Amino acid sequence: MNKMLALTCGFVFVLFLSTSILLYINNVQNEPYMDEIFHIPQAKQYCAYNFSSWDPMITTLPGLYLSAISLLQPLASLQAVSLVDTCTIFNLRLINVVFASGNFILLFLLDSKLNGNQKEQRKGKSHNILHALVLVLFPVLYFFTWMFYTDHGSAFFTLLMYLCCLNGKHGMASLSGIAAILFRQTNVIWLVFCTGLAKAQVLEEQLALDKKVRGNINNMKDTEVIKLVFKTTFSSVSRTMSILTAILKRTFWYLCIILGFVVFVFVNKGIVVGDRSHHEASYNFPQLFYFLLVSFAFSFVHLIHPKNVKRFLIFIVKNSLMVLAFTIVAWYLIRKFTYEHIYLLSDNRHYTFYFWARIFKRHEMARYALIPVYLYSLYQFYSSTLQRGLLWRICYVVCVFASLVPHSLLEFRYFIIPFYVLRLNMSPPCTKLLVVELLIYVLINAATIFMFVERPFYWPDVKTAQRFMW
Repeated sequence: MNKMLALTCGFVFVLFLSTSILLYINNVQNEPYMDEIFHIPQAKQYCAYNFSSWDPMITTLPGLYLSAISLLQPLASLQAVSLVDTCTIFNLRLINVVFASGNFILLFLLDSKLNGNQKEQRKGKSHNILHALVLVLFPVLYFFTWMFYTDHGSAFFTLLMYLCCLNGKHGMASLSGIAAILFRQTNVIWLVFCTGLAKAQVLEEQLALDKKVRGNINNMKDTEVIKLVFKTTFSSVSRTMSILTAILKRTFWYLCIILGFVVFVFVNKGIVVGDRSHHEASYNFPQLFYFLLVSFAFSFVHLIHPKNVKRFLIFIVKNSLMVLAFTIVAWYLIRKFTYEHIYLLSDNRHYTFYFWARIFKRHEMARYALIPVYLYSLYQFYSSTLQRGLLWRICYVVCVFASLVPHSLLEFRYFIIPFYVLRLNMSPPCTKLLVVELLIYVLINAATIFMFVERPFYWPDVKTAQRFMW
């Protein structure tokens, strides 16, 4: 009962807070802004049941607009007006307030599922509530609670898919995966992630049946896990076929969706719908470093404890050749594969414009000077997820690689799902640090809202106000 009461209070708090801020922002910016100039008219076409109309500048599938129909139809019926009249700018933006509140619940349930048996959780569910509140206020995502963008719906259905997968409800996870893909095509990668987790579950179950693992397999050395998996899987032809059959049964619906997505890409001649001129795939390997940097910036309170720093220094001393190899590889990837997208260089409404101009463009060597920070971040994130085991880390690394490297544009919003999966699987942070992190997130959100509302600026050839945003 206390758990439900706390969860309900948290949900109502997020809903009330987000709605209040939406009223404030909508009073100032009551016209479509940035990508809303494409999304809002398209949603209104769908609200009028005109499904044949499509703006060619839109690059994602129609999940956002289908959600507008689903969520606003009850409101239209309640008000006894047509759906198209209900699809106002405010009501469309309100949809992401609903998704944000839903994300709070999903983050709580995921944190409880993943960390429910950890020592820190003995303090009760209040820790899970606090952790979920911190994550739902993650500034890069929370800012878009008040704009009609795809980010919150994308996060909601991806997190729901992940939760269903962890609970063994793979059919429901597959349906959630379809919805996530309809919001953003690249979410197919996180469906692949769930497929990998399902495969890992089968392998762990088979090892348990053989009684070859004493205790938790995630506590074993990586080399021991690899040897054990190969020895078990390929011990005989019949055993191999048995394991493959079990994996196929467990992942059948995931594989059907992946196959369907491959057909879609083949027929569509690419993953992007609509405008493809500025969304071409690339080999932007430095995106992985940017992700490490941004994740570290939004998690630093958990990673800079003197014990963490000491362990890192010991690691450097004991593994000097590995550190040297990382430095050389990072230097090479940054030198050969750094992309400067035209949007990154020209659109001064986004914080990434200033991030790039004032750090990476300030001096030729600036981009290389951050290599030690990348290494420190990688070490700390690796250390904090060791308890998840080798199979989980392989799935995660492959999916982060696939989801980030093809993007030639540096865009912090691409990091939202990888960041959430990483943070949920880290060792549970202590309550005091979560409170500090919550205060930091609140201050960052307050600052970005202030900049958006109170610090508009104007381009010489455009009469409407321009505003700062992520």
